[in-house]
Amino acid sequence: MPAHRPEDLPGLIAAAFNTNDPQAMLDLYEPDGILVTPPDGGQEKGLEAVARALKPMFASITTAEITLTSALRSGDIAMTHADWHLMGKDETGSPIDLTGKGTVVSRRQPDGTWRILFDDPVGA
Repeated sequence: MPAHRPEDLPGLIAAAFNTNDPQAMLDLYEPDGILVTPPDGGQEKGLEAVARALKPMFASITTAEITLTSALRSGDIAMTHADWHLMGKDETGSPIDLTGKGTVVSRRQPDGTWRILFDDPVGA
């Protein structure tokens, strides 16, 4: 499902995790979108690189709660901030319980939908 407003993106990201649908997550990115990878802050650019970076997350995260905290928009560019809480199990079966604040910069597409240009899950 596409984002019809930049404010829709946090909920769509959570839905992708909650339904274990990495393709739904990738569909939210622009083709040259950038994902900042915690904890080292590496940058993955482009859908193939973002897909590789997201693969282990989708293998371990079973529940995501993401709440929009602010949004700024100027023309076709928007920046949103959100609080997130991710839960699941790691490869050994130990529980994962992570919280943080993230920032997404998105751009309106020619069809009016919004896609992620920059996604920094720890850059609030």
